[in-house]
Amino acid sequence: MPRHKTTDPGYTNPNGQIVIRRTGFPSETFPGQTIYHLRCTHCGHDYGANGTDIHLRRCPSHQNGAKGEPLRDPAPNLFGH
Repeated sequence: MPRHKTTDPGYTNPNGQIVIRRTGFPSETFPGQTIYHLRCTHCGHDYGANGTDIHLRRCPSHQNGAKGEPLRDPAPNLFGH
């Protein structure tokens, strides 16, 4: 089984939280960190988290996890990608 970094899309932690993508937006709770889009594989809840605690995250919706950071839509891309 290949080893993934905890910030790689597809990484799933032991609590069932999967990394969807790097948002590119700065963390509001941890200076110098980026927000990552996470999804709970159990209930489908989407939320943001900084890269330092992805390996420990629990779902804020049903696992008493810490409140997630806001997810924002990326700016439009001039090249349509």
